Amino acid sequence: MKTPYIYFGTKGYFNTPGVAPTSNVAAMATFSIDTAGLLTAVKANTVATTDLGYRVLHRAGDAVTDTRGTDYTNDFVTGELFSSATAWGADLNKDDKQIGQVTELTGTSAYLSGAANGVITVGDNVAAGTAGVVATGMLMTTDDTVVIEQTKRHDTAGNGAAAGQLSSCYAYPMTSFLSADPVAYGKTHYDGTALDQTDLRFLKSDGTGGVDEIRLIHTAGKYPDIVKTMTALNNCGIYDRAITFYDLDINGAETFIGGPSLSGNNDLGIVGCWRTTA
Repeated sequence: MKTPYIYFGTKGYFNTPGVAPTSNVAAMATFSIDTAGLLTAVKANTVATTDLGYRVLHRAGDAVTDTRGTDYTNDFVTGELFSSATAWGADLNKDDKQIGQVTELTGTSAYLSGAANGVITVGDNVAAGTAGVVATGMLMTTDDTVVIEQTKRHDTAGNGAAAGQLSSCYAYPMTSFLSADPVAYGKTHYDGTALDQTDLRFLKSDGTGGVDEIRLIHTAGKYPDIVKTMTALNNCGIYDRAITFYDLDINGAETFIGGPSLSGNNDLGIVGCWRTTA
């Protein structure tokens, strides 16, 4: 019997509340391949953030003065100057954070990553320590949000398809599709979009009767469209190639299936996609 094959690439995504610093650093909650789709390689406070394959973003949940490193000048989402006298409803300095502002932590010393232990440690902007200085740190509160987002497939040594590594890709016949399960998520993306989670369940191909889960983090309220998209894929009549549901390549380009119309656009608002079981 002919059946379409569906291909899933990986985009790791971890969304966690801010943490107040202790001794000038704040260790974020622990994440893993299973819970976030990625583990970050070791990063010291002397390693640049430009080619890590992921980025760390901070969304302010409180308005607090003198908390942002002075190297950061523009909002990551809007491009507005943090020092704008009009954009934020207040005339403050660039180191004063206001609710909703998004900062990409690009400073070399802004954060550390442990030895594949799933912990990002962010330095504050108060004093030089193991991470963070006045220019690169971020003094957080628990009302803030930190997002660790994969930005490209990371195919360097140690980041391939083996268990516990960063970039894996999978394909399943639609005859193995079991269900689409909505899961409570209740978080907000750094651009302010409310998010939901859906787990797509497939039979394993090894004959054991086990189940694989493909986890999708996506715009809230899109679960019905995901179900309709899976139905459209099942009935699409394409048998000569695998159909990409989502992919992220080594240059950071993303491919989307689209919604029920299979438009090829990000109609589902996908921000994360990974397999949760090895």
